[in-house]
Amino acid sequence: MTKFNLKWVYAFVLTLACLFLVQQGLSYQRTVKSVNIVHQEIKATKAKTSQYVVQAKQLDKVKTADIRDTQNIQKIGNTFLKEMFAILPKLNKSDAKSSVATDDVVSAFLGATFGGDVDEGVPTFHLESNDIVYSKAADGSGLGFGTVKYQLGKEETSTTLLMHIENGKITELQTGAVKDTSGRK
Repeated sequence: MTKFNLKWVYAFVLTLACLFLVQQGLSYQRTVKSVNIVHQEIKATKAKTSQYVVQAKQLDKVKTADIRDTQNIQKIGNTFLKEMFAILPKLNKSDAKSSVATDDVVSAFLGATFGGDVDEGVPTFHLESNDIVYSKAADGSGLGFGTVKYQLGKEETSTTLLMHIENGKITELQTGAVKDTSGRK
């Protein structure tokens, strides 16, 4: 009978040993997966870090005064307005050009200020004032946003402009009217 009990003891011990080995194998597999995930996260973090290093080097080249100095951006905007208000009274607007703006920008401005729907002759245009604020990004591009007031014939009118300025040219122009919804008069 001891032989019989000894067989069962050996079988039980062998079964426990097999279960232990299977459990260790599964544990090893989970550990390998966890290590792979950590390696992928490290690679992603290194890629982001190198990207941030490049951006930081670019920002180090830009001085805060450069961003605040909007004179060149403002000069482009003012040149554009002078050119456009010199062109507006002329009859032939199809060949209108600007030294500081693309043809699409010129067309957008002319369409927004003078759509050609005047009953008699050519109206007179006179720039009354511009209230445009300019800002500059670290890459040298800029924005000009504000209102241009002008005389169209005998009527004073205004339009709001948003100018996108890149590489010394106005590349995009959005026009419209901004209404004050604050309730102030």
